[in-house]
Amino acid sequence: MRALEELPNTTKDRLLPIVHLRPWVGSHRLENATGRIAEAYGDRRVVIAMGEREQPNERPVHAELATLRQPAHGFREWCSFFEQNDNYIPAMQFSPEVPEEEAQIARLFGLERGLVVIIERPAFGFMGVIARRVGERTGGGQGVCFVIDFGIASRDHLQVAAVATGYINTIREHAPAAYVALSASSFPDSFVGVSDQPIYERRLFDTMANTDRLIYSDRGSARVERQTGGGGQPAPRIDYPLFDLWDFYRSDDLVGFPGYQQQAINVMAGGNWNPALRVWGTQMIERTAAGDMSAIGSPQKATAARINLHLQLQTFYGAPGDAEDTDEDWSG
Repeated sequence: MRALEELPNTTKDRLLPIVHLRPWVGSHRLENATGRIAEAYGDRRVVIAMGEREQPNERPVHAELATLRQPAHGFREWCSFFEQNDNYIPAMQFSPEVPEEEAQIARLFGLERGLVVIIERPAFGFMGVIARRVGERTGGGQGVCFVIDFGIASRDHLQVAAVATGYINTIREHAPAAYVALSASSFPDSFVGVSDQPIYERRLFDTMANTDRLIYSDRGSARVERQTGGGGQPAPRIDYPLFDLWDFYRSDDLVGFPGYQQQAINVMAGGNWNPALRVWGTQMIERTAAGDMSAIGSPQKATAARINLHLQLQTFYGAPGDAEDTDEDWSG
């Protein structure tokens, strides 16, 4: 969320984030999570989806999220949540209780804010059924965006593009007016011996022959599988995104802040460093290289800097002048 918060206002105005509701660290109640979204993004439109189930916990936010997941009365609580938050664009929830799911679709669509349908890999076999249910209740997909989430982006983007084309055709058979977004993440799990890697999700999108009402989406450079901890602190690493490539700078000997500082110095000395990209992630790397221990000194801060840079570049993909056209103050 910090990476999103620190984006330039011009970028926020162009970007439509999908935020999955979860009991984030420090969120005692659901209002803490929604307050954090407002702090980061103001009153701009944000797509809100239900996050995956968490381990049971005694914090009130867990009970509140469980209530929002209940399909009773057409997901009444979920729909009411959006009625109380005017700038949230709803993402529907799925349920084996078909009448409840269908009632939810109709009620959320009736808010006239648009509707997002996120279909992850386990549900790909039901693509046609989902598209038909949505299409029948939204005027053929008016104001609807289907997000086809492939999860891990494959290196074989040509094969995936062929599969994606079939799914898009299936959706448009039932919801011809709908938009479709292709989403995935190619961010690796291991960095030993890896200095760079193409952004395969961008290659996938660029391979698509027909981009009419097709939207690029990705996971903001986050991994598909959430990290569960354990195994000790990872080696200090700073990732530097480009339009189509990741550069990885990993310390094999230094630990703690000295490791991050050395890698920040290496990033700035590398051939791909762009000092004209004046965003928060750039500043964090510069401060780290200069020895500011309040900048990047942990995996969490390194991740926030990477995501901030990645979102800036992908929002203005292929237009370096626009990506560099920022005039912002950073909060540090």
